[in-house]
Amino acid sequence: MYLISDVIDQVRFILQDRREPYRHSDDELLAYFNNAVAEAYRIRPDLFLGLGYTLTAYTPANLGDNFPLAQFLAPQFIAYIAGFAELSDDEFAVDNRAMVLMNKFTAGLMSTS
Repeated sequence: MYLISDVIDQVRFILQDRREPYRHSDDELLAYFNNAVAEAYRIRPDLFLGLGYTLTAYTPANLGDNFPLAQFLAPQFIAYIAGFAELSDDEFAVDNRAMVLMNKFTAGLMSTS
């Protein structure tokens, strides 16, 4: 079972941002996580049916919480968060890679049933 912290850890692995001081704070990555949840809800509200889920603003206090959706969606969230983090990182930005990661999110959501 994925925890929110597992998602953030995998994002840090992709970004090569695993040593403190981090280039991307937990607050920043969780803001992208929150955006990913909202975007998933916009694109595929059916994924939230039966979960009794309401849109929540996750904070560092929620890092130990379970991933709020089906576990198979975690890789799409990881791609989305890493993509946005790369776009925000002026020094290391690779726009094409960021766009590929964010497109993986949308394609992954659309391919699930």
